[in-house]
Amino acid sequence: MEEKKGTFKECCFFVKTNTEKLDQGTLLKLYSYYKQTTKGDATGARPGILSMKARAKYDAWANLSGMTKEKAQEKYIEVVQKLTIVEQAPSTFEDKHSLAKKMLNKALDPVEYLEIKELWKVHSIAEDNRDIEGLMSTLTEDCRYEIPQIGKTYENKEGATQFYHDLLGAFPDIVFNLTQIYISPQGVVEEATVKATHEKDWLVIPASGEPVEFEVAIFFPWDSKVKRFKGERVYFNFDRKFYKKYGMEPPFPELKK
Repeated sequence: MEEKKGTFKECCFFVKTNTEKLDQGTLLKLYSYYKQTTKGDATGARPGILSMKARAKYDAWANLSGMTKEKAQEKYIEVVQKLTIVEQAPSTFEDKHSLAKKMLNKALDPVEYLEIKELWKVHSIAEDNRDIEGLMSTLTEDCRYEIPQIGKTYENKEGATQFYHDLLGAFPDIVFNLTQIYISPQGVVEEATVKATHEKDWLVIPASGEPVEFEVAIFFPWDSKVKRFKGERVYFNFDRKFYKKYGMEPPFPELKK
């Protein structure tokens, strides 16, 4: 384990030399404290919708407005001191993919398959009915909701509840039109087209008060011991209609056609 130091400068050096070993949520938190420490309250224009990562970083910094530089520095050091970095020897190809191989080799149990399928149906019906309690009943206590594109995470059932309050608050009439579903011993993957009226800001996306449509792919990891889902990993994509609505150019050339 690499030793961490106590001063702000030493902690900054530690983070710089271990960046690749830290998760995006931690890096976003450290970035916001660093900027508040060195620059004070957030300045400049908020990055545009196409710069999602930059927008998330700006928002994390802006959320600290009013915090003194001294307090931000203290929080930065506190986060670093709690980090644990375990040095490991470079893994072989077999080691690197051993977990995936283990999952691929897991035998399909017809009974468990039905359990996963039925629980996903319970989850989907609860979501359609805006039944937060019903949604929570399908999740493990230590569930985790992740939006990897911007490094956003919601921890445990309290966080999962907040995720749904944020989502349903932004899109009160949201409808998921399922296009694909894959069920395996590892969990469920669904693809859907989402239609809703965008009433409030959601994540880094500004509200328009108008109908929007976008695609999502969601992975529900399965906990075979608890017989519940361990949360969701959500990936979203917007089509040409979204960019046209906001008067923006699509990020990929093929979408312009």
